[in-house]
Formats: sequence, structure tokens, C-alpha cells
Amino acid sequence: KWKTAEEVAALIRSLPVEEQPKQLIVTRKGLLDPLEVQLVDFPNISIRASELQLPFQAAMKVEKLGDMILRATEPQMVLFNLYDEWLKTISSYTAFSRLILILRALHVNPDKSKLILRPDKTVITHEHHIWPSMSDEDWIKIETQLRDLILNDYGKKNNVNVSSLTSSEVRDIILGMEISAPSLQRQQAAEIEKQQQEQQQLTAVTTKTQNVHGEDIIVTTTSQFEQQTF
Repeated sequence: KWKTAEEVAALIRSLPVEEQPKQLIVTRKGLLDPLEVQLVDFPNISIRASELQLPFQAAMKVEKLGDMILRATEPQMVLFNLYDEWLKTISSYTAFSRLILILRALHVNPDKSKLILRPDKTVITHEHHIWPSMSDEDWIKIETQLRDLILNDYGKKNNVNVSSLTSSEVRDIILGMEISAPSLQRQQAAEIEKQQQEQQQLTAVTTKTQNVHGEDIIVTTTSQFEQQTF
């Protein structure tokens, strides 16, 4: 961790002032003290801790990076842009989400992830890129497949019905945060809610009555078709 802090400080010192970060987020609390010591000359850079288990080590499963490490004969600092040229067409938030999806999927199942990222030989990776070159529409399809791969793996390992997970739990799983497994009761509630959304059928009920004057009154009401309540 001290070596990591030294390398981070060396990288920041090598950058022009306008390119130096305003904030650093560490993914291991043990790095806080070493970084604060190494960055004492940079009082304007705030250092924040997080409990996210981000799978950056999965990047080593990318052939381009793995081969470079295997061929290395001496220590050296190498900079890579893990966003390739994504920021030309998408926001930094979307780019970060896509990167974490890729890395988490590579961490969960490297072989399946690589097949998703490169389904056939027509998909190429430019020499100066890390990831395959695709349109934003194709990336959306791939992100969905990677998300399903991650969630299915989580569901099998924790005996959880994936469809019962909330959107915030899905996000936490992908980011690597610890979450408690959904209770059986909540899973059942989620399944009922899903059934109701799928059915979305309206049943019309027509009632004919007479008032005190002998006039016919016809009333038609509609309600959601429900087979179960929770």
C-alpha cells in the first residue's frame, strides 16, 4: 500500500497543475494513511474512503494488459485510458458504469465475458484501445448481457431469485457492495408485483339496478385483474 501511494503521488507530480485531480477515492481504507502522507504537498486534493470492492484486478484478464506484464523486464509506470474514446459520445457516469460492468463480469466469468464482448471475428479492437470498438447501440446490448451474467452468478451463489432484487440492490451487487440476501417474504411480494405488471388486464363489470322511481341505472366499472394479494 505504501508503494501504491508513492506511485500515485509520483503520477500526480508528473501532471500539469490543471490536470491534477481535485479528489481521490480509495477502494481500501488501508490506503488512506499512506496517501495522506505522500500527498502532504497537495493540500487541495481531498481523499475519500469507500467500501466498494471494485474489480480493477480483473483488467489483468485482458490479453493486452496481461501480455505486457508477462513481457516486462523492469518496473515501469504505464498509463492506460480504460474508457478508450467512450467520452466522445457518452457521459463520464455512463462510461464508469460500463467499465465496472465489464470488469465485474470478467471477474465473475472471464470466458463468457470475452464471448459477450467479442461475439464474432468481425468485432475488432483498435491498437490504441483496450475494449472492442462498437456503436453505442451495440454497447447497450452488451451491457445488458454482462449485467445478466453478473446477477445470475449472484443468484446461484446466494440462492436468490434475481427478479426479486431492487434496482438499488442490483447497483450494489455490480459495484461490489455487501448486501443482505432478500427475505423469502420480499421475494414472494416481488413475484406477485411482477405478475400484476405483466397481466395489466382490465375487467369490466356492468351492474344494472333500479332507483326508487323505477328508473334503470346501468353502471360499468373497471378494476385491475388480480389473482393474488400480498
